[in-house]
Amino acid sequence: MQKETIMKQLEKQARYAQRSLSRDLLYQTYGQACMARQLEAITKDEFMRINHMTVYFMNTHARELEEGR
Repeated sequence: MQKETIMKQLEKQARYAQRSLSRDLLYQTYGQACMARQLEAITKDEFMRINHMTVYFMNTHARELEEGR
């Protein structure tokens, strides 16, 4: 039950960071996912989903993130 709660929170934060076009929020969410993974609070697959929502998003939306500054 706890793992689902953490994952849902991370997904919520990642979606908010994407909508905000905030590189800082995307990095923060990624960092939180790294910590959750190290503590085994989320699975590798869940971590990869957050990685895609943050790092991949930053790499594929670089221009929008620059404009959003």
